[in-house]
Parts: sequence; structure tokens; C-alpha cells
Amino acid sequence: MKKRLDTRTARAVSCAMLATLLFGCSANPTSPSDSVPTRKDDPYAGLTEPPISVMTIGNWTQPLLGTSNPEFPAGAEAAAAAVNAAGGVNGRPIQVIVCSDELTPDVARQCARDAVEQKVVAVVGLQTVNETTILPILESAGIPAVGVYPFTEVGLSSPASFPDVSGFIGQTVGMGLQLGAAGAEEVSVVVPGGMGGISTAIRDSVEVGAAKADVPFGDLVQVPAKSPDLSAVVAAATGDGASVAGFANDEAEFVRSMRMLAPDSFLTTFPFNLTSKVLESVGEDAEGVMSVEGFVPPTSDTPGTRQFREDMEAYDPSIPVTATGLHEWLAMSTFARVAAQLDLLSPATVKDAMSNLRNLDMGGITPPYSTTAQDPRYPRLFNPTVVFQKIENGQTVLQHPEQSPFVPVGDLITTSTG
Repeated sequence: MKKRLDTRTARAVSCAMLATLLFGCSANPTSPSDSVPTRKDDPYAGLTEPPISVMTIGNWTQPLLGTSNPEFPAGAEAAAAAVNAAGGVNGRPIQVIVCSDELTPDVARQCARDAVEQKVVAVVGLQTVNETTILPILESAGIPAVGVYPFTEVGLSSPASFPDVSGFIGQTVGMGLQLGAAGAEEVSVVVPGGMGGISTAIRDSVEVGAAKADVPFGDLVQVPAKSPDLSAVVAAATGDGASVAGFANDEAEFVRSMRMLAPDSFLTTFPFNLTSKVLESVGEDAEGVMSVEGFVPPTSDTPGTRQFREDMEAYDPSIPVTATGLHEWLAMSTFARVAAQLDLLSPATVKDAMSNLRNLDMGGITPPYSTTAQDPRYPRLFNPTVVFQKIENGQTVLQHPEQSPFVPVGDLITTSTG
């Protein structure tokens, strides 16, 4: 007579299967064809139990800029589809509701209200400057946000927020540190005009990182609106041989101008600006451009990045593999493993479980994840590290693959915020 698995054993088996699925020894998936549906065609994988509803929120579409980036939320969708294909979370499929805030506070507010009205158990993957609008609504409703990419102090302080990276402030202090380590003699900052206090925040953080590397700070240079010629901007920023941290609305032209007018200066920027379109446009001039991120690039050879690429291929091979998609995938994989351990799945139980994580394996994408406060000012700063990257052969790769990729910046974050 067969023994029936009790609930605890079933959860343990389910969690072990998810861990193996997400980061373990998985076989290469069969390439989708016309006769074999992709996971995108059947994201529930035939599961009939009540779905677990979650929402992912970000500026996936930007009508004012005329852009759309379906590859960003596709990371979360691909991770959920992989979990569903393996039997779901204790037999229940994950339903991913995608909401783009379109870089607009009013739309962001509606996304958060929709999450409440649709009774999601969590927001999984939150990547938007409008977190200041979204997180208070989620906090009031008791809904946790798993896998937040913090752009503001709210993302690093709200009890609803569970960031897995140091976010915008980590990147900016890391830029100054990265330039100093590369050999910069002086560091300047370039940003688009009209950003208000954000420009000052970037300057202050980069200056702190540069000071840690004993490199003097030059100047903050703002790009005039609708300026197709960046030569004056680059000349001002690279005077006295300074290297540059920052970005422009036309990132391709910015990189080209840097290479033409200041070929000996280093340049570091935000990875999300180095899109495949930008890299194709710039060509060889992009080689050696540096960047700072909160996690390893998708090209890395880790258990997590390998599984991410396989899941994206199985979900929809036509969707580009991007860093933002990788962060979404990691957020969903974290949620799925936490949810698999719970008898009762609700916003309260997910939030409680997330609050008590210790050394969760992140597949080498970030350091092991523990949700313990390390900074009294930023009680949600759970991962005070960044990753130095560069462009090589037209791809974003680790700057120093022979070293540990995770550079600690917790002390710099504290310094930069007083």
C-alpha cells in the first residue's frame, strides 16, 4: 500500500523541484517549431487548479517616446511558464498580469489599484521610477512587492518592498568607483537636461564613488534639450582629460562623440541604455564602454543565467534576452520558490515568508539573498553590491570575469546619503 505524502513533504518536494528547475541541471530544451507550441502559447501548461495571480509593473511601454519593450516583462512570464510546465506551485499555475505604467504617475497609480482590486498575492518584478506612487498603495493593502529594482528611497524603505539589488543609488556610486579603478584621472557626469534633483543625486553619488577611488570630481554637464550635436557637451565633460559617467537621450550619438572627441577617456553608463539597437548603431566604438548593474549580465555562465536563457528560448525564441528581462525572471523565480513552501497562499503569508529569507540561492545572478536590514536609513537594502560590466564583441559581459562579480558598495551608499 502506497503512503500518501503529507502536506509538508509535498511542499518540500515541490520546492526542491522548483529549485532544480530554476537553477539546477536542466537539459537543453527542444527548439520550438510550428508543430510544437511554445510556452507562450500555453502559459498554464494545461493546469486546471485555481491560478495564483501576481502582477508585474514597469514602464514597459512609453507612448511619449514611441517605444515598447515586451522583452522586459517577458522575463517574468517565461519564469512563470517554466514553473507551470513543471507542475506549477503545488499544482497551481502562476497567472502573470502585466501592467505598464507608461512612465506616468497616474497610470502607475491605476496599476497599483488594479493589483489591489484583482487580489494579487504579490507584485512580482517592480521596475519603475513611479515606485513612489505604487509602493504606498501596495503597503496600505498589505501586498508585498517581490523583486523591486529600487530607484528611490521609497524602494529601499517601504515595508512592502523586497528589493534584490542595490538599485539606482548602488549603480551611481558604483560608476565613480568603476572609473577610478579603471585608471581615470578625473571624473565628470553627463545627464540629459530637465531631470531636476535626479541630476544632482547622480552627481553626488558618482562623486562619492570617485572619492573612494581617490579620483577628483570634475563637473556635472547637462545635455540641452533636442540637441543633436553632443560635441560641446563631451568637450565640457572631458576637459583636463576627465572620464565620464552618465548618459544622453541619444545614447548612440553620445558614445560616438566620446570616442571621436575623447578617445582616451573612459565611459561608464547604465546597462539599460546599451540596447541591442544602440550597440548595432555604434558598432566597434562601443567596445570597452563600461556599465554598472546590480546583477550579472545575461551572458554570464551561472546556473541562473543559463536557466534564464533556456526559459526565454522555450517561452518565445523571438524575444530578445535583456538585463531587465533577467531581473524580472529572477523576481518570479524567487516568488515561486517562496510560494511553494506555504500551506496558505495570501499577501500576508508571502510577505511574512519574504521577511524571513536567509541565504536563498539566486543562481549566481546576485549573492545569496537574505532579507535582513544592513543600513538603518535604508532598512530594505538587502543586497549592497553592484556588478562591473563592459561591452566586448558587441555584448555586455563581466568586466573582470576572473574575479567575484559582486562589488560591495554599502559603505558608499551610506556616505552618499549622509
